Parts: sequence; structure tokens; C-alpha cells
Amino acid sequence: RSLTMPHLAVRARDVSLVPLGRDPRFRPMSAEEVAPALAALGIRQPFLLSVSQFYHYKNLVELVVGFGRAAAGLPREVQLVLAGAEHEADYSAHVRDVVRREGLQDRVRLLGQVSYEDLPPLYAGAAQFLFPSTCESFPNILVEALSSRVPTLASNRGPMREIAGDGAGYFDPYDPDAIAAAILRTWSDRDGAAALARRGAERAREYTWAATARGLLEVLEAAA
Repeated sequence: RSLTMPHLAVRARDVSLVPLGRDPRFRPMSAEEVAPALAALGIRQPFLLSVSQFYHYKNLVELVVGFGRAAAGLPREVQLVLAGAEHEADYSAHVRDVVRREGLQDRVRLLGQVSYEDLPPLYAGAAQFLFPSTCESFPNILVEALSSRVPTLASNRGPMREIAGDGAGYFDPYDPDAIAAAILRTWSDRDGAAALARRGAERAREYTWAATARGLLEVLEAAA
């Protein structure tokens, strides 16, 4: 709303905001629930996770560079896991080039497209979820991470603050140093990270398909 309203020739009172819902499969999980899916994907814990299709506006290059700058302050075994279909071949190649340039071949895993069934345990097993995208409408991915009760760090652009509220931490997605600082701050403050994850899960409870249906019905009734 905050991004689109200034460009629309309509009054704010004539605009209705109807958020999408969330899939209840995205939830906190025990280590026993998570382990089989992680093993099948060849992932070891602890890891930081980002889920996005590979498009330029997802800012995955900046994320990789930011992780590289944070890596010295993280345990050696911590990896960054990127999951998502690689639709833009030039951008995928750029991400891979940056991984090599930064010397992160053993610290960054590119999974490609992951089956929907494997996503809930993948989220739930992550130590942090990172969402550096700069342009979204309603990113279900962000809500899925919040629902999984994972400490979530997101871009301060687009609608991310509107959606996650105080349930996420925020960084400048164009600034790798800011990304690195957010990662290290959250990693070092375990109590703060746990509180962030709890707030995120509470925020995600607001997003249900029943609420979406009610909101759409209200809009249609008002128009009629």
C-alpha cells in the first residue's frame, strides 16, 4: 500500500488491502521431522537460508557478498543455502561467478528448484532466513519463513515491513555490509533471535485464507 498509493489517482479510503493466506504446512518442526528432508537434499546444519527464484531484483549477488563478509564471524561449518529455480541464465551465472570470486564454493550451496514438499522442513531447519528482494507484491516466501518460526531478516524495501512488522529484522538489500551486520548481530544474540522468531510466528498467524476470503467478499459486497 505504501508504495502504490502515491502513484494512484484514488483516495486512500477507496482502497482495500486484502493480504493472502499461508499454507499451514509451514510451521515449527522438531529436529526429527527436519532431518530426513535435509539429508535428502544433502544439507548439514547449521545453515542460513534464502528461497527465491533467480531474478535480478532478488538481490542474491549482494546476499552472497554480504554472507562472505559475515563468514569470518560465523562458525566455519555454517553455510548459506540458496533454493529456487534459476530462470534468468545470465543472473544465475553471475551469482555463481560471485561465489567463486569470493572464495565461497564450500560455504554457499545452490539447490536449484526444491519440491514444495521439501520446503517446510528446509525453512524449519534453518538458523536464519534471509530475504533480500527489492520488489514484491505479497511475498508468500516471507510469510512461510515467519510461519516456520525462523529468525527472519528481510530487505527494507518494498512491502516487507508492512507484511512482517516487528517479526523480522531489516537491512539495506543493496549494501552487503548491512547484510553482513544483520547476519552477525542476529547470530550473536541468541535470545534476541529467538524472540524475533516468536514475533514472526505470531505475525504470520494473521495471514489465513479464511481472512483473505472474507476480505475479498467485503470488497465485492461494497462494489455491488
